Amino acid sequence: MRLKRLAHSLLAVLVLFGGIQLSIPSAHADTVSIIPPKFEVFGNPGDTLTEKLKVNNSSVTEGTYQVQVEDFRAQGDDGSVDLVEDGSPRTSYSLASWITTEPSSFTVAAGQEKVVTFTIKIPKTGEPGGHYASVLIKKAGQTAPGSASVDSRIGSLVLLRVSGNVTESLTLDSFTTDSYSQYGPVNFKLLFTNNGNVHIAPTGTIVISNLFGQKVKEIPVSGANVLPGANRLVTATWDSTNLVGRYTATYQATYGTPKQNLAATVSFVVFPVYLIFVVIIVIALVYLLIAKRKSLKRLINNITSD
Repeated sequence: MRLKRLAHSLLAVLVLFGGIQLSIPSAHADTVSIIPPKFEVFGNPGDTLTEKLKVNNSSVTEGTYQVQVEDFRAQGDDGSVDLVEDGSPRTSYSLASWITTEPSSFTVAAGQEKVVTFTIKIPKTGEPGGHYASVLIKKAGQTAPGSASVDSRIGSLVLLRVSGNVTESLTLDSFTTDSYSQYGPVNFKLLFTNNGNVHIAPTGTIVISNLFGQKVKEIPVSGANVLPGANRLVTATWDSTNLVGRYTATYQATYGTPKQNLAATVSFVVFPVYLIFVVIIVIALVYLLIAKRKSLKRLINNITSD
């Protein structure tokens, strides 16, 4: 039982809102992909929604698969999600119980693909806001005598927004970078918290200005979904390397309907250490030239006065 739970926990880690593919190879290599890796859908209480995904078997052998549907929730702030085990208490964000699939199992020949249809039946009493599940394609691993069977699964995330009394509330907890660097590139970190009841994907830019207030770079920051009640760390990079001076970065973004604004500012310095020695040498040379000039001027004055 512990081994089974451990295997399930390992299978539960998916990458949030990207090309989530979770697979643990079995004794015979099996290469399967899902298109698309994510669905973002909208519906009203009482609606029935139908979507299709393609399962591509690019291995050299025929494969037989089962379709599973499980809820997921955010795990950490790096965009990972955790599958909710069967039998776990349902939350207001559950979606798996609303989804049926056709077929529930199928066989795909090598180099071929299969279309799987899944239907979302939103109850008339369906709670407004976000609901989340993953449609998983599973192939059982090969079992050797005296060993445990390990499943190989990939999944497509389903993010459903049900209309009604939806709360969109996002905070930008921090906008940071290293206060001092010798060289570029410069990396920025933005930490968001979703205090609402639906997933939110802020979109914005980081505008970088030099010491004189002149804009030197504008970096788009793509929207990354933040689940309700979760944190999400988003990163951006200014990939220039030849940087010298003090800079100010201003992040400006919008989210939600109607649009709401987020903004933050951070300052930083980029200055190579070798330039410090160059500056010191230049100052020393200037000082010596000034001192020599003054000494020469006194000598000339003494000669002329005699």
